[in-house]
Amino acid sequence: MRRPLIMLILISFCVWGMTACKPGLLPTEEGGKPKVTLERVEVQSYFPWADLPARTPMVLGFVFNIENPSDHNIKLENFKFAISFEAAPGKDIEIAIPTYYDQIYFPPKTKNQYRAVSVMDSMTMNLTLLVAQAPKIQALNLKPADVIKNWYAKIGDFGFGIKVGEGQATFFTEKGDVIVSFEGKFPKK
Repeated sequence: MRRPLIMLILISFCVWGMTACKPGLLPTEEGGKPKVTLERVEVQSYFPWADLPARTPMVLGFVFNIENPSDHNIKLENFKFAISFEAAPGKDIEIAIPTYYDQIYFPPKTKNQYRAVSVMDSMTMNLTLLVAQAPKIQALNLKPADVIKNWYAKIGDFGFGIKVGEGQATFFTEKGDVIVSFEGKFPKK
């Protein structure tokens, strides 16, 4: 009688061990990949406008929601995105591509916020519009100095659209690196 009872207990432990040790959702599986979404843009610091060639800083904070639906910790290692401002209705112009190398852990099954602060200035924007974005500016028949002055005048009320595009976040997991793409617009319409 003792022998069958011992065998039953051993079989129960084996079955329990095989089912209890099954890993949960992994960050490398499609359903377990982190999700990055733009929550909002904030004006961190604003300086009075001075005509070009003076340098007038503009400091914006981009607040992102980062959700970790997996059952494992993940670590943010690299975060970059392109910032585009609306120059004309429906026409965005890329003005900066900030990159961040913060190393932050996100626990399983949580949603946290990550703030990326970008410092831009009117002279750098002007050079970007005159060189890298010249074809777009010419196609829209706009003057770079007028476009930049308009952005500075309307940034306090977000009187133009701000787009975050070509976003890429690299997360380190115990199963390998996971790269997540993202984009978003603010203000949300």
